[in-house]
Amino acid sequence: MADGDLRLFAAIGLPESAREELRRVGEAMRAFAPDGTRWMDVAGAHLTLQFIGNRPADDVAMIDAALTQASSRHAPFELSLTGVGVFPSQGAPRVLWVGVGGDLDALRSLQRDVSAVLVAMGCGRQEPTFSPHLTVCRIRPGAPSDARAGSDVLRRAVADVDVTPVPLAVEDVGLYRSELLPTGARYTRLVTAPLAGRAPTGTGRA
Repeated sequence: MADGDLRLFAAIGLPESAREELRRVGEAMRAFAPDGTRWMDVAGAHLTLQFIGNRPADDVAMIDAALTQASSRHAPFELSLTGVGVFPSQGAPRVLWVGVGGDLDALRSLQRDVSAVLVAMGCGRQEPTFSPHLTVCRIRPGAPSDARAGSDVLRRAVADVDVTPVPLAVEDVGLYRSELLPTGARYTRLVTAPLAGRAPTGTGRA
């Protein structure tokens, strides 16, 4: 990454109520997670729409305009937390996640438009599928055999976890900066692109 470049992505921020539920789920699952598990900092939890990658800081204004163009074509809608699952579906789990429900048609339409305008300007690439979820933890690749066995316990425990269907009102899309620090990733919202019917507010919720 060149000096002055920013690692960027477009995402939907979460209200504190959703972060609290993610925190509760994480705490409930810690007893079942194997060694080698890295827990996400829910303070920075978000629903990623498009990973952009490293871009010069001067590109932020141009990306802001593209996000605003895409977001303005969509009305606000509502999502909710739905349940817990793991990736991959077979074999040792590597990711524990909380699912997203609600108006998924509106979410997928927004994601397609955001991705399309960003990819067209060379910001990231079009992913073949969009699977909306919120990551709770990751099990590091190459974990020892006892950790892999422990991950099977995690998979079985997932079926017994209840998730409160916390509502997620989607009113804007954020452009975020990701900084990879020794203590973990730090996310900063740089731009807020409101959906149609919501007035611009400057920096939105994290």
